[in-house]
Amino acid sequence: MQAHPVRRSRGVIMVIALITLAVLMIGAVAAIRSMNVSLANVGNFGFKRDMTNQADRAMRKAMGTINAGGLFTATDASINYSAAMLTTTPEGIPQVLTTMPDPGTMGGVASARNVIDLNSAVSGESTTDLARLTVYYVIDRMCVNPGPMDAAGCATASVPIQGGKSVNDVVANPKPLYRISVRVDGPRGAQSFYQATVSN
Repeated sequence: MQAHPVRRSRGVIMVIALITLAVLMIGAVAAIRSMNVSLANVGNFGFKRDMTNQADRAMRKAMGTINAGGLFTATDASINYSAAMLTTTPEGIPQVLTTMPDPGTMGGVASARNVIDLNSAVSGESTTDLARLTVYYVIDRMCVNPGPMDAAGCATASVPIQGGKSVNDVVANPKPLYRISVRVDGPRGAQSFYQATVSN
């Protein structure tokens, strides 16, 4: 009886297994990188939302100043107020807020004590829960010149009253618009700007 020759293994299965393993490893690395990017995006979204929330502090403070009333005919650094429109960047941000690295007194338009510093704890606060943000704001009246309100040189918020034309019609006094601009500085060089236009 003739013996059949022994067939040697050529290792084809091992090559296929190695290729499959390499493909699986590439897929796993891609999935991990995608997950890391998603986590970073979620973190950035939360960080941006926190900066927006903290900007509301300055907005409320500025609106409280405007709602308190007053003539506001002259620039008052103690309340971060300019009686005339400030020079802006092409994006519409007052240049005094873009002064780097720290606006400080914003060229005499603001007071350093009005800076909202969230980098250090006040009494009773935990140092681990700090927002680590600094918030600056400035209010400028949308008028070409300081001084008494001039409807020809100011942007106003009044809407003409609809109705008849009798002599006793009530005429609304025009009120100037005020622009509140806020800058928020955060960790790692993050910076955001916010604006609102209001009237008193």
